[in-house]
Amino acid sequence: MNKHTIISAIAIVAISFPILYGVWGVYSVEQLQLRTEKDQFSYFDFSNYQKIKACNPMPFFLSFSKINIDVYYLNYLKAEFQIGPMTMSPNTSKILDIDFSSENVSEAQYLFMHMDGQFYGEVPIRLNPQEMKVSTTYQTKIVGLIPYQKTITQSGLEFTQMMNENTSCENID
Repeated sequence: MNKHTIISAIAIVAISFPILYGVWGVYSVEQLQLRTEKDQFSYFDFSNYQKIKACNPMPFFLSFSKINIDVYYLNYLKAEFQIGPMTMSPNTSKILDIDFSSENVSEAQYLFMHMDGQFYGEVPIRLNPQEMKVSTTYQTKIVGLIPYQKTITQSGLEFTQMMNENTSCENID
C-alpha cells in the first residue's frame, strides 16, 4: 500500500470519529425520556419536591449541559425548572434534582394546583387549560465544543400525559 493512502485513511478515521461521536451524542439527548418520580404527575408536586426521573434508553453514555422546562400561561413565563449538567450510563434511569424558580412562586403554584385538578377531572375548569404551554429545551455540546439545543413545546395536558407514561428503562430497572 502507498504511504499516502495509509496516512489519508488514518486522517479520515481520526476526523470522522469525533464527528460521529458528536452526532450520536445529539441523537442520544433527543431520546432522553423524562417522567414523574411518583405514580401520577402533578405540577404542584413537581414545583415543591423538585425531582424527576430521567431514562437513557440508548446503549451508550449520554451527556447533556442543561435541561430547561419552562411553563407558560397566556404566553407569560410562570415557572422554570432546570436540570444541571449530567452524564448517564447506558440503559439506566436516575432520579434527578431540579432547580425551580418563578418570579411569583405563589401564583405559579396556584396555577399548577388548578391545572392538576382540571387535567385529572377533580375540579371544574376555572382557568383555560389550552393556554398552558410547556417548553422543554435540551442543551448539549457536539464534540465538547459546539453548542446544540433542541426545544420541544407541548400543551400542559400533553406534558402531563408524557410524564405519566412508562419509560423504556422500566423493564431494565
